[in-house]
Amino acid sequence: MTGLYIHIPICISRCRYCDFYKMTPNEWDNVSLYLKSLEMELARLPKDFAPDTVFIGGGTPTALDASDYASMLESIHRQINLSNVVEFSSEANPGSLTPDKLAAMKAGGINRVSIGVQSFSDKALRLLGRTHKSKGAIEGYYMLRNAGFENVNIDLIQSVPGMTPQDILADAQQVIDLKPEHLSYYNLIYEPGTPMTRDRDSGRIVPPGDDEEADNYFAVKDLLENAGYGHYEISNFSRNEQHCQHNVLYWQGGEYFGCGPSAHSHWKGKRFGNIRDLKVYCDRLQSNESAIDLMEELPSQEKARETLVMWMRMTDGVNLKKFEKVTGHHIDSLCGKSVQSMVEEGLLLREENRLSLTKDALFICNAVFSELV
Repeated sequence: MTGLYIHIPICISRCRYCDFYKMTPNEWDNVSLYLKSLEMELARLPKDFAPDTVFIGGGTPTALDASDYASMLESIHRQINLSNVVEFSSEANPGSLTPDKLAAMKAGGINRVSIGVQSFSDKALRLLGRTHKSKGAIEGYYMLRNAGFENVNIDLIQSVPGMTPQDILADAQQVIDLKPEHLSYYNLIYEPGTPMTRDRDSGRIVPPGDDEEADNYFAVKDLLENAGYGHYEISNFSRNEQHCQHNVLYWQGGEYFGCGPSAHSHWKGKRFGNIRDLKVYCDRLQSNESAIDLMEELPSQEKARETLVMWMRMTDGVNLKKFEKVTGHHIDSLCGKSVQSMVEEGLLLREENRLSLTKDALFICNAVFSELV
């Protein structure tokens, strides 16, 4: 499988925890120039490129108005062969959803929407700097359903300071009551330079301890699984195996192009990333120059180890024959001693043709992965 990622570097406001590249309307108001530049970049992709998945992320794609969103989709259709696409996703924020935007998304082929709820607690939403409230998140979800979207993901953030175990289970229960096809349940990461990180470092907020985080994680996991959600990746759950195919492509070492400022690609053994500056990105494209600011080609073994730890995020683990076919490396020659040691410690489970994390290792997976790379 191959994928296409489109980065929309525009947000109505800045959330207090986020360090993804974006601009607010008072910092950038020339959306039409960005869309023209994006189409120019799309036109440079290989003529035989026909992705299986497309994912529009950000930023906030739904920060675009309906006509601009429709224009962007038209550019994708003009420049990219979409005949193989099985999943066409877009992120959305509850506060920027409108019926006319959803109609444009539907008409343009979007068949999966990921709505950034983050929490159903108004107190947590204020701390995170989100612009919507719990009521608005629920209304946004039903707006998606009324527009005919049958594959919906809800994003939640775990370990928000100040939330009790009861608050956390209430968030998960609200998801169960809404019945989306998919849930992404990500840990709050304190990125350098963000207001949340400054608050933590100054003592204004106190994150939960590791044991509390683990207890909450497994309590939510049990609640979701008992409600019919399969836990298929460390941070992701789905009903009826409706996995996010675009993310599975990432986790299993697939190839993809990323377009837009700060977007990254992995193609033909090379990784490259666009400049993290919207104005410079547009200037370069308009001047017929490359937007790429970073390029590297990992040694074969290093790339294989990277693929291994990404693939290990999936709870089914790594199909070792498929891994060898994808990477050209057998697991034993790559990191056999480390694998055997962690099998003996009860952190990894190795069956005839599969390697996976044990349940005990799910919450400490980063420590496991550091031993494999």
